[in-house]
Amino acid sequence: MKKIVFTLFIANALSAQSITLLKDINPGANPSTPAEFFTYNSKLYFNASSPTYGNELWSTDGTAEGTNLAFDINPGTSSSLPISLMNYNNKLHFLTMIGTTGLYSYDSVEGAQLVSPGLSTAANLLQTNDKIFYRLNNKLWYFSENTIHNIDTPVVITGQMGAVNGKIILAASPLAGVNNAQIYMYDGTAVSLIKTINPNTTSNPQNFYYSNQLNTLFFTAGSNTSGFELWKTDGTTEGTVEVKNINPGTANSFPGNLRQVGDKVFFSANNGANGTELWITDGTEEGTRLVKDINPGSAASNPSSLTELNGKLYFLASDGSGEARLWESDGTADGTKLTLELRPGYTNFVLGKMESYNGALYLSAKLNVANGQELYKIELPTLAVSDLSKKNSMVYPNPTSGEIFFSGKDYSSYDLYDLNGRLLNQNVKINDNKAYLSVPNGSYIMVGKTKEGAVNTTKIIVK
Repeated sequence: MKKIVFTLFIANALSAQSITLLKDINPGANPSTPAEFFTYNSKLYFNASSPTYGNELWSTDGTAEGTNLAFDINPGTSSSLPISLMNYNNKLHFLTMIGTTGLYSYDSVEGAQLVSPGLSTAANLLQTNDKIFYRLNNKLWYFSENTIHNIDTPVVITGQMGAVNGKIILAASPLAGVNNAQIYMYDGTAVSLIKTINPNTTSNPQNFYYSNQLNTLFFTAGSNTSGFELWKTDGTTEGTVEVKNINPGTANSFPGNLRQVGDKVFFSANNGANGTELWITDGTEEGTRLVKDINPGSAASNPSSLTELNGKLYFLASDGSGEARLWESDGTADGTKLTLELRPGYTNFVLGKMESYNGALYLSAKLNVANGQELYKIELPTLAVSDLSKKNSMVYPNPTSGEIFFSGKDYSSYDLYDLNGRLLNQNVKINDNKAYLSVPNGSYIMVGKTKEGAVNTTKIIVK
């Protein structure tokens, strides 16, 4: 049966982008819902559902042929639902939530091995200090050298955790049944209070995110003077401070979706005037600012799936069009722009998690009626003019005096646009991977089409 590659595209003036359904893991309209992306040993691992195996561990090398079941942990059509993927002691480790639950290790030689049974209610796994820490029954535990250890914690561990400067930072309450979570730490010996952020009620610390560039653990918490805002800690009382009261007064900005790019951390927040939009911080109050009001006015763009690739931030956001759109940002308003319409004109979409791997973006999404939520690959080559003549681009030489050659794929025809999006030539046939452009000197966007139906775009310079 002939393989059909479902490809969507849009071109902009600076680079070529394409989005391709990498593999229909759960064929037809049923979703496989890929999630829990993690890169290990040169592959991208994730969980996904199929009618043959249930929800199990999958991997991809970026090709359809290389996207396969990694291991059927709960054999047959039953699921294991692997979550919290991490690299520990050079093996992939994860929890399973169905079947024989517990902590598993995996590599391509030994497959999946159960290393600690149970743990179906374990949460907030954190790998640091050569251990895997987790919360279980409101206590702090860790896994090391194939053994689990219960840390004597005089407080009730109620939420998430992070790590900085060798310390485990915890959200905990002093008494069971008391909703009064504050910031605590475990220093390898004992658990102790770092700071009472809200003396009146719970501060509910969460969204812990460590920036290795700033050596700072960011988190969000609610105080009695500033509402739920962005905080940071270095593991000391003096170094645990609010970064900025983004939504003035006691209103909440609800920061979330933190992601480091270079020496800055992007996140989403609501300042009370612009809705939930893209923000950036360097850890200081003056360096914490709104990047751009993508959905103008009080409406929210709700940036999500913030992902770093090649020193730039990519994310999903709504600009009010109702369409699924990928954005990029370099931290400036001018450099925050639409990168790709994932399916122009289509509004009945579902977007899941996104991750970068091997120079491309991988997105869990539903983008058409025929397929459920599946795994898509987004290619975003960014070429400087000096690099355009290389043979690894779609065409060469580039810049060109008119004659061009197509490389890498079996292209059958092309469309040519000017930089304003005006169609100049349509369905021009390509013979022997060669074409001649009869256009004035300038810059153009070429949309190349293969015999299999794939579409790619690139910028062409005619000199």
